[in-house]
Amino acid sequence: MSKSIHSPKFLAKKSLALAICCLAASCSNNSVQTLADLPSTALPAEPSSVSVQAPVLDISALQRSYEQALASNGDPHTRRQIRLRLADLEMERLEQQLTENPQLAVSFGSAARQYEALAQEAPRDDYILYRLARARALDGQPQASLQALEGIAATAPQSPFITEVLFRRGEAAFNRRDYTAAARDFRALLEHGDSPFADNARYMLAWSEFKSSDYRTSTQTFLQLLDLLYQRAPFAELPQGQQRLADDSLRGLALDFSYQGGAAVIETFNPDGAARAFQHELYRALGDWYREKERYRDSADTYLSYVEHYPESAEAPALHLQAVETLQSAGLNGEVLPAKREFVRRYGVRSTYWAQADEPQREKLRGWLRPWLEELARYDHARAQALAAQAGKITDIKKRREQQNVAAESRRAYLAAAELYQQYEETFPADPQTPPLVFLMAECLEQAGDYARAWEAYSRVAWEYRDKTHGAEAGYAAILSSAQVQKQLHKQAADSVEAESLWQERNIAASLKFADAWPQDARALPVLVAAADKLLQQSRYVDAITAAVRADGWQPPPNPQQQLNIAMILGHSHFEVRNYALAEQAYARVLNNSSADATLRDTARQRLQAAIYRQAELALADGPNERGLQHLLRVRDSGRSEIAATAQYDAINHLIELQQWQRAGAELADFRQYYPAHPLTPTLAAKAVVIFRALEMPAAAAGELLRLAQSDPDSEVRRQSLYMAAESFQQAGDRQQAIDAYRRYSEQWQQPAEQRLEAQFQLTQLHAQTEEHRERNRWLQQLADNRVDSPRGRYLAAYSQSELAEQSYRSFANLPLRLPLKTSLAGKKRAMDATVADYRKVLKFNIAEFTTQANFRLAEVYRQLSRDLMESQRPQNLNELELEQYEILLEEQAYPFEEKAIELHEANIQRTSDGIYDDWVKRSFDSLGKLLPARYQKQENILGWSDALH
Repeated sequence: MSKSIHSPKFLAKKSLALAICCLAASCSNNSVQTLADLPSTALPAEPSSVSVQAPVLDISALQRSYEQALASNGDPHTRRQIRLRLADLEMERLEQQLTENPQLAVSFGSAARQYEALAQEAPRDDYILYRLARARALDGQPQASLQALEGIAATAPQSPFITEVLFRRGEAAFNRRDYTAAARDFRALLEHGDSPFADNARYMLAWSEFKSSDYRTSTQTFLQLLDLLYQRAPFAELPQGQQRLADDSLRGLALDFSYQGGAAVIETFNPDGAARAFQHELYRALGDWYREKERYRDSADTYLSYVEHYPESAEAPALHLQAVETLQSAGLNGEVLPAKREFVRRYGVRSTYWAQADEPQREKLRGWLRPWLEELARYDHARAQALAAQAGKITDIKKRREQQNVAAESRRAYLAAAELYQQYEETFPADPQTPPLVFLMAECLEQAGDYARAWEAYSRVAWEYRDKTHGAEAGYAAILSSAQVQKQLHKQAADSVEAESLWQERNIAASLKFADAWPQDARALPVLVAAADKLLQQSRYVDAITAAVRADGWQPPPNPQQQLNIAMILGHSHFEVRNYALAEQAYARVLNNSSADATLRDTARQRLQAAIYRQAELALADGPNERGLQHLLRVRDSGRSEIAATAQYDAINHLIELQQWQRAGAELADFRQYYPAHPLTPTLAAKAVVIFRALEMPAAAAGELLRLAQSDPDSEVRRQSLYMAAESFQQAGDRQQAIDAYRRYSEQWQQPAEQRLEAQFQLTQLHAQTEEHRERNRWLQQLADNRVDSPRGRYLAAYSQSELAEQSYRSFANLPLRLPLKTSLAGKKRAMDATVADYRKVLKFNIAEFTTQANFRLAEVYRQLSRDLMESQRPQNLNELELEQYEILLEEQAYPFEEKAIELHEANIQRTSDGIYDDWVKRSFDSLGKLLPARYQKQENILGWSDALH
């Protein structure tokens, strides 16, 4: 070879010519590529020494010249040089055709054949093999081209073309997916040190390692390449080709990272634990790749991962912003706002980042913060309002805890919105949008119950910003907020009195200031009325009256609702200073105002009634009188209510005290009609008893007593009322009601025992009147069996037993003796035995009144049997003798009974020696006079005369 052909300049030019038509590796293209069609995007830049464009030559003329020279020259060495030049000229001619008409199908076969002939003569000539490889590549013979390159590698390992040979061979191996062979060639190339192919070889080596699933090694190789590139200049300042190489490497790294677990693995590749200067580019590349693959959440998480690792870096805000934009473009709205909120927290005016940032950085942050601060604040504001509305709809007492939780969440949202509004104010103090947002901040604080801070914010809008749009509204809201602070303090301990007083004064002063500043504002009058109300709440009643009177005379005149408020303030204030008549007038104004709703009317009516009641109290201070009664009844006439019930009840008491029974009864009946469930209603029964008895209405009194018997809490009152009810029914002639009442008493009350016996006694009397003998006998028997050890108890027992014995006696007396005598006499004797037994029970009580009766009846029993025997029917078939004998037999049987009767009567009349001479003793004398007239008829006359003396 001649020196001219193999000179460095010539070789560099030829190498560059070959490189221009070759393609850098691309991991995404799996087709077999050649030196001719490989893309040139990743090729090294052309050295400046060969960048001058060569003049266009007449290649055909040169070819003819060289062909002539070849034909005339016989020297083998010279001929070989000429043939090589002709081959190069043919290549240049064909390349010129291809350049001039890229769509033309140009065949490089002629050039390839010339180089093949030369290569056969010089198989170790690296230049010829290099040119042959290129010609074959351009002619569409990739395998043949590769064989030529293999020849260089095999015969000339120190060739200046060796790096390109290794690169092209590595490319070919990569394209046929022999990634191990490709990696081997790329590593061999890199062992030759710096070369125009080193960057591309390192790039392709990383891809080969990636394709071999050696992701960590691939990552390290990509990072080595990026480290080398960044040493030359920041990526954005590199030449265009190197910029593309850096971008493609970052994309390759994104794939590597994704296969190794994503963003979490990035930090494991930091050299010596320190981050690279382009660390943010690694996270951005991975995030961008995720985004292209529509893995939006992973993309955003990757950006934010960098923010977490390097929160104070200059690039952190931009990556955070990119995360937000990714989430937003993906429609992940639930994650957008939290990301924006985190951005504000990290980089907002209150952050450490902001404090350390210079003004240019702050200005950039302001551009991002401006829309987001307002957006987040308004979002939290709207959310708080929605939650508050939700809490308001939960009225079920069983969901009280749920309602409380929702309300608490609403409050937190209001406070969050307020903080964001305030950050906007701090970030943009002179911004025209600041005053309305501060106003919204105040509203949020107000809704959250932080009225003191709300008052401060409203005051700034009204008096510092003097905002024309919201000034009056803010001034009014400041009044309301100060009032709320006062209410909060009022609920606290006693040591808050001083602070409460301060806020009250602020409120009143602000109200007056508002009325002065905006007298034409529709709220000026309400503010003044509110101030009067505050004075009322402070118990400054005279001042409240003054303010209310001022509001009452306001021009234009107060509307009906304002008149209601003014009248209520006047009513309350006059009431408290004991000016009850004026208070009544004020409350009457409310009731006469058609604008008053039901609640207000109820309140005004109650207060009006209270004012009238107070007038009644003053009038009745010296005792019952008609004037005081009229006031009480005016309360009743003003409407049915609790106080009206009290007034009417008092009127009933006073009417009873005045013994105005008819009026008292009428009021009592009216009270019961309108207040059937009132706690005082049960107490009216006793009063009604007094009234009805005074009016001589025992039946009505009995009904009231039954009420007491059923409802009075005092058991003794219930007992006595039931007995008295029975007596009253008895007095009224209502026997059945009386019987029912006495029976209930007997069944319900065992004690006092004598009272119970009296009830049973009355039952015997009433049943006698109603001729209910069975029921009467039942009660007589209970009385007879009682064991109450008292005179009355024994008396009633004796009485009842006597009554039962009388019934036995009548049954005995009315039982006739008929034939056959033996049969009827047996029945008669049984009746006699029962009667005798009953009267003997009477005798056991030893009570004179019933003893004489029992003795008399016992004597009469025997006398009656004797007489009945003698008067009994005689058998009709007896002759005279038989009849006489029958008579004798009857006398023999009757005689003992008559003797017994005489004996008992004589025993009974012996009671006279004890000073007892009652009707039954007298009747015994009468019977003896009939039985023994000779003996007792005279005595009876004497006793009768003696008795007459008395």
